[in-house]
Amino acid sequence: MRRGARKWQTCLPRLDPPLPGQEEVYLTAALGGIPVIERGCVRIASPSGDRRETVLWHHGTDLNKDSHGYFLRNSKTGTQYRFGTVIAFGGGEMPAKWAAQKYPEVVRRCGPPYSSGWLPK
Repeated sequence: MRRGARKWQTCLPRLDPPLPGQEEVYLTAALGGIPVIERGCVRIASPSGDRRETVLWHHGTDLNKDSHGYFLRNSKTGTQYRFGTVIAFGGGEMPAKWAAQKYPEVVRRCGPPYSSGWLPK
């Protein structure tokens, strides 16, 4: 690593859990792309590579690494979604202003645009 360079710890941006007594809302638009790591943040790249977005994942999504590399995992089902391959997931767009107010560290570190996401199986 070059002198003065920042060493990033890989970050899986997550949504805050709902308050006690409230239900979690899952947006249901079909989203997809290729999981990548940029500046230490898990982001989703379009299959053409011309667009990237920061996805704030619902709880139940884990980031793991094995001898084959990084993958996202649905903690309820164990299904794995490998980095570098196209995946499909549920979610929806998130306004940048709302993300900045609610998740300033994610905004500073990962950058726009933003969506919420959840792994379907």
